[in-house]
Amino acid sequence: MKMRDLMLGLTSSLVMAAGANAAFVVGTDTDGLDNGVNVLDPNFSYGGDTTSASDSISSSAVGVSGFASLFGGNGSASPDTYVFSYTPGTDADNFSPAAGSLLGSTTGFGTETASGLVGGVSGQYNVYVTAPASTNISGGATTITALSDSTDVVESLDLNSGGTGADLVVGPVDDPDNNIFVGGANNAWYLLGTVDLTAGTTYTVTWEAGTNSFVSMRAAGVMWERVPEPATASLLGLGALAMLRRRSA
Repeated sequence: MKMRDLMLGLTSSLVMAAGANAAFVVGTDTDGLDNGVNVLDPNFSYGGDTTSASDSISSSAVGVSGFASLFGGNGSASPDTYVFSYTPGTDADNFSPAAGSLLGSTTGFGTETASGLVGGVSGQYNVYVTAPASTNISGGATTITALSDSTDVVESLDLNSGGTGADLVVGPVDDPDNNIFVGGANNAWYLLGTVDLTAGTTYTVTWEAGTNSFVSMRAAGVMWERVPEPATASLLGLGALAMLRRRSA
């Protein structure tokens, strides 16, 4: 078999395997209501000495708009802390964005796009976070840590509107009380980074407030989505190039 044909066959197999699309999303308050009653996602918990927080408006990021968000907490000796967890191979994918689709707001605005790969296996995953629009977070930057088999991803984010990205909404005047602002992590998925995960192992994404205050931070959800590893991505690119050359011959 010629190398070109081998590459084409392998590339076709990879493309077919990537045909299904999925990701795993952990929200916070799963009843989706800003009603003072928290019904927490099984993959969400509090950390440090935080045992409760208040619910609020949802982020309108795709895949998480059915959840309410949380803000603040009752931490005292430790920062207000939220913990989101994912175990590939145990936690079934619960969100199905098609390859290339926008991981933005349900209004149609955003900047990140989906890989279209099914999760649950060992490999590389993008970790995304989202929060609702806000202008009253007073705890300073939120430190978010995503665990990885290799290097953990750690980033400090200003989760007030505009802190992680400019407003992408065209037309309406910004109105955080009505959740219109869309940019960065506000009402869309913000790419925190890429992590290496092993199936059967539990990984966490931990949010810690800079300072404990009434609105120390806001959180709506975390998403893990598998992405092609560098060697696979290169092979797909070479296969596509070979196909183009064959068609033009």
